[in-house]
Amino acid sequence: MSDISVETNNLGWQIAQWQQRLSERWELMGRKLGENLADIPFPSWLDSPLIRVVSHLVFWGVIAGLLIWITWKGQQWVKWYRRKLKSRNHQTTFPNVSERIQASSADYWIIQARKAQQQGNYQQACQFLYQGMLQQLHERKIVPHQSSRTDGEYGKLIAKMPQPQPYQQLLQIHQELCFGDFSASMSVLETCWQAYNKIEKS
Repeated sequence: MSDISVETNNLGWQIAQWQQRLSERWELMGRKLGENLADIPFPSWLDSPLIRVVSHLVFWGVIAGLLIWITWKGQQWVKWYRRKLKSRNHQTTFPNVSERIQASSADYWIIQARKAQQQGNYQQACQFLYQGMLQQLHERKIVPHQSSRTDGEYGKLIAKMPQPQPYQQLLQIHQELCFGDFSASMSVLETCWQAYNKIEKS
C-alpha cells in the first residue's frame, strides 16, 4: 500500500483554512448578536393601537398623494393634447396666408361662414369670419397679409386704427377658439357676425 502524503503548507490550503475560520467567526458573531437582541425588550409603545393607526394613515396618505399627483399630471397632459389637436385642426383647415390671398376674397370667406353656420359648425363659421376680417384688412391696404404675422402682431396693428373694437372682438374670439378651452355657440357666432358687419360698414 502506498503512502499518500498530504501537503499542509501550500498556499491554496492556507487560503482555504483562512476562509473557513473567517466564516466561523462571522457565524459566531451573528449568533451572539441575535442572542443580545433577543434580550433587549421591545418597546410596548411601538405595539400600541395608536401607532398602528398612525402608520396606516401615513401609508394610505402617501398612496392617495401619489394618485392625486398622477391624476393632476394626467389632466395637464390631456389639456396639452387637446390644445395641440385644436391647433393642428386649425392649421389643416386653412392653407397658409399667401395661398389664401391668391384663392379668396372677403366675400369668399362670408360664403364659407354662412355654409358652416347652416351645417351647425359654429366654430368653423367664426374662423371663416376671422379670415374675412383679415382679408378686409388686406384688401383695404390697412394691414397687408404676411405669412409670418401672428395674432399678437395683428392686435397691435389693429389697436392703432380709429375704431378697433369690432376687429379686436373677432381677434379675441379667434384666439380663444384656437388656443383656449372655449367652444363656439350660436350666441358667439352672432357676436362675430355683428362685429363683422360693423367692419364692413366702416
